[in-house]
Amino acid sequence: MFNQLKQTPLLDDAQLDLLREALDEGELRAMLSELPQAALQAIGSIESAVHANDLDEARRAAHVLKGVASSFGAARLAAMAREIELEMPTIDHMANCVPDLIETVNRTAAAFGEGETQPLDKVAS
Repeated sequence: MFNQLKQTPLLDDAQLDLLREALDEGELRAMLSELPQAALQAIGSIESAVHANDLDEARRAAHVLKGVASSFGAARLAAMAREIELEMPTIDHMANCVPDLIETVNRTAAAFGEGETQPLDKVAS
């Protein structure tokens, strides 16, 4: 469903640079470790809205996910959430996106985790 967005970089290097400037390494690592839980909570809200057939609530939950992902420098996840929020025409389309969202959260968390063994400015997408 997100074939074109899979070409979007996994991470937003500019946002991560801003975070590096604002936080020390320990604070940054602690913050980045919170992404999976925060993102999965937002995805859970999307799923709940889908099950309730509430398109507006699903869009609001996608908006929250977009904000969380953007703040953490998770570019691809933010782009996917944006597409759900603004471009998905039906609940069924949204429901079909959930597995891709979860996969992207896991890939993003893994990319952040790679930073534990190398400098964060060397984390690959």
